[in-house]
Amino acid sequence: MKQTCFFILFIAAVFLTACDDFEDPAYPEINDCSFSVMNNENVPLSGIWLKVYYTDRKPDFVVDSVYTSVLGKGKITSLAPRNYILKAFDGVGEELGTKEITIQKDNSLNAFEWSLDVYVENYDFTVTLADNRQNPVVGRKVALYTTDTNPVLIKEGQSDAQGRVVFAKTVVGTYNVYVYDEENSSVFKQVVSNVGSESANAETFMIRRIFHNTHIVITGFLNDPKGSDSPAAGAVSGDGFVHPGQYEYAQLLALKDIDFTVDPYSVVFTNSGTPTVYGWADGVYDAASKKVYQINLTTGSVKKGQYFYVGGSSRMICSYYKLLGSQQLGPDKFWGIDYLITPGGNNNGAAKGTAGLMGNGSGTSQLSVTKSSPDGIAVFKGTQVDENTIPADAIFFGTQVTYQAYQVPENDIYSRTGTNGAQTMFGQGTNTFLFPVAAQDIGVFIKLGGEVTPTEWLIPRSGTPFVFNLKDLPNASVADIENAADCTVFTDK
Repeated sequence: MKQTCFFILFIAAVFLTACDDFEDPAYPEINDCSFSVMNNENVPLSGIWLKVYYTDRKPDFVVDSVYTSVLGKGKITSLAPRNYILKAFDGVGEELGTKEITIQKDNSLNAFEWSLDVYVENYDFTVTLADNRQNPVVGRKVALYTTDTNPVLIKEGQSDAQGRVVFAKTVVGTYNVYVYDEENSSVFKQVVSNVGSESANAETFMIRRIFHNTHIVITGFLNDPKGSDSPAAGAVSGDGFVHPGQYEYAQLLALKDIDFTVDPYSVVFTNSGTPTVYGWADGVYDAASKKVYQINLTTGSVKKGQYFYVGGSSRMICSYYKLLGSQQLGPDKFWGIDYLITPGGNNNGAAKGTAGLMGNGSGTSQLSVTKSSPDGIAVFKGTQVDENTIPADAIFFGTQVTYQAYQVPENDIYSRTGTNGAQTMFGQGTNTFLFPVAAQDIGVFIKLGGEVTPTEWLIPRSGTPFVFNLKDLPNASVADIENAADCTVFTDK
């Protein structure tokens, strides 16, 4: 019995000693490798079946395989470091080439490029970008994608000085062509295009730019200030405030330096109800007409990017409240005139008497205000205006288009040519856009917004009502309508 116990203890000791000396088996090393396969013209070869074989055993045993993508790329992640034979086959199983490769322990060394003597039908595919004046659009991103459910980027580039992007040696097929926006961040236009012997192998995109032909644009207006809109200078309000003049005006933006003594302009306002055939020049043909009123800009100057104002003689930005008047601008920024007693420039419009510069809406809520007869503001280069003179810029406001009258310019809102031909007047064709009108006697400034350069509108104007009076905004200042949300942005480029 003692011998048996001793034998058992001896065997256990040997077993434990053996366990202490036992080493875990080493894990096999597995490395990644990538392939880029193209032909002798550097055209990527897609759908190539790459097979990996051992070099020293089992010559017909495929260790691993992969098909190349549309970009001629392939990847395998299961090869141990050693030498292999790499073979390429086409879609019908015909062998295209053989290559010996060595898989290294460092994956960064396992990227293989392989050029095969295989012809692939391909063509140069050209994308041309031009604006609506046939000028090349330069520096715009263009990309070529597959038309799969999950599109793959084939190539991309930016348009050159001629507005062209050439995708050289593009394989025959169908592609999505994407043209990006001005910031090259979002797709602006897209088309499906074919590449092949029976195709044009080209696409032309017309990128409409909103050009203008003016050095002054209209950026806002105050047609119905809170309180008396157009009181006589020196008149006294019920609270005892002495009015310095009238309070209606338009806000303008200079797109270049202008000396009005050398390069005069004029601004025409309507308060028309029903216009006549003479449009903006109604007062020229009817000395008693109060449908229009012209203010000439023949003195002073403005700088590029400067806001300035044209309107009533008070030169105040948001009228008054009780005994307090709002910020008053200097004559170098606000061209004010007493339109109650002074005839319009070049006699285009009689003195207003008790009428306002512009018409008002009906209704004290901005949500329900109506104005069935639109009014407008127009800027003219020079001071001679007749019924055929085309404004440099113009806008109309109201809630209903009720007439076809007043010459329109080519700008971000109106066009003199439509799909059905000429449409030179407001109310014709597509020229029906109306900016908001202010609710009655609240004191609402209409910010026109948009973004403009010296030559084009990057973002069209749209119009946002802004409550602008001393009762609701005691610290109201010109910054609220020049450097705040929804104001027109000037970009000098």
